[in-house]
Amino acid sequence: MIGRFDIDAPSIDDGLSRMVESHRAKTGQDYNAILLFGLWGTADCSAEVRLYAAYRHLAENPEDGPAWLETARVHLEDGDADTAMRLVDELARLDAPGLYPNLYSEDPEAHRAHILADSGKLPAALEAFDALRAKHGDSPVFHHAVGTVLHARKDFVGAAASYDEALEALEDFRREAEEEDMLEDLNVDFPAVRAFIERARARAEAEQPFSGDRPMDFSGFREE
Repeated sequence: MIGRFDIDAPSIDDGLSRMVESHRAKTGQDYNAILLFGLWGTADCSAEVRLYAAYRHLAENPEDGPAWLETARVHLEDGDADTAMRLVDELARLDAPGLYPNLYSEDPEAHRAHILADSGKLPAALEAFDALRAKHGDSPVFHHAVGTVLHARKDFVGAAASYDEALEALEDFRREAEEEDMLEDLNVDFPAVRAFIERARARAEAEQPFSGDRPMDFSGFREE
């Protein structure tokens, strides 16, 4: 158990522990920063280093919902979708401590849908996204995510329609922000996001495979 979470920390290699703790002693980098960025001043952003730091941080801060979500993402990147899903399910069971589940990017159920999609469980992912529609139907990220699942299932017509809905929702969002004089306060590069979705739509229309890009959030979005 970690706090109220029915989750056990994984066993830790002594050599890894000594290496990370030595780094922390030299740099002062805290566990949460290592979880997010890997080891400062090195190229080590490995899953084992980040997960070591994650569980040390969570042992001290068990109600840190964003850290739990980031830990789930690292497990998923490491190919362990089952553990990622357990963490997200625990967040949902405990009413998302430290999170704002009315936001799409912090809703455990949205992360659950993304984990299902990223692990290839497309029918279940589509069902999960459909269950989120009433809560987040005006989100361009949500419409894009639905499009990506349909795209991966080779439903090119359905995917293109969802991408169109994402573009419409994005423009509505931009217009409302402009009317309320909030554009400069948002960390959204609207032209870059629009171009990204338009390229996805063009791929679907041309019946080309899904690219694999399914961001959780368009805030701060930058293409590699």
